[in-house]
Amino acid sequence: MEENEVKVESENVVETQEIPDKTPLESKKMSPKEKKATWIIGSIGVLLVATFTTVMIVGAVNDSERAKRPIEYYFDWNQDLAGFYNADDKFLGVGNFEYEIRTDSADREYVHIENIASINNATTFVLPSSVKIDGKNYSVYSFGGGDECAIKTKGEKINAIYAQSLYKEIGSYCFSNLPSLTKVSFRSVKEGKQEIGDHAFYNNPLLTDVTLADNLTALGDSAFEDCSSLTQINLSGSLSKIGKAVFKGCKMNYINFNGNKTDWEKIVKEDGWAEGISDCYIQLLKETKTSPYIYIE
Repeated sequence: MEENEVKVESENVVETQEIPDKTPLESKKMSPKEKKATWIIGSIGVLLVATFTTVMIVGAVNDSERAKRPIEYYFDWNQDLAGFYNADDKFLGVGNFEYEIRTDSADREYVHIENIASINNATTFVLPSSVKIDGKNYSVYSFGGGDECAIKTKGEKINAIYAQSLYKEIGSYCFSNLPSLTKVSFRSVKEGKQEIGDHAFYNNPLLTDVTLADNLTALGDSAFEDCSSLTQINLSGSLSKIGKAVFKGCKMNYINFNGNKTDWEKIVKEDGWAEGISDCYIQLLKETKTSPYIYIE
């Protein structure tokens, strides 16, 4: 722990609520060192009602050329309480985590979460959109960052991660090295931008279903490297940067881009961004020409 940091243990419950569409709560700017603490959360008995539907439309195959049609994902779920759930959708609790109150460029405070301790037998994690600290609500805008998974312990059985709201930063290695993770769904909102850090989902060998926010602007280096079961993904038309080796070690067949050829060409792509990709079609979902895709041999 850094000098002047305060570590507090409490039995208070972290309360969650829907995140504001625009900005976190404004309040007096304070040093992050004064506000970093370990938050220990009590268990709450509530049932999860979660339904999710995946719809995929796949191009037909013929002898001469594969016809191209977009692949669509749709997750419909109703969940207001953040935390961990077991395979029977029983709420297990929020778990333990560390938080830090940070200040953005406009002197608005928000909470960054890291070092999350999962709960035994948890299989689903619903990310919080806000937390209550000392009687005050703070929006949660970022997770993880560093060189290890934000779910620091007991994450071996986590197979699904759902986001209640838009998080502006999914840090480096944030949800990496989760051996059972198969599904990730990030919610989109009308305003805001999101960046996914380097190696954010690195080495999740069972990951197959990924829904990223429409507000996504940047994919970091090796963001999905060694997700060996991942064969297709949807990318936002607002994407402006793609790092190197993003899908290395995957088995990508389709990258669905919600824009046209001009939008795709405007994206800053690091050298080696397509490393490891072959026999893959980039489908340009807003391209009106007769061949609305790009083929990567």
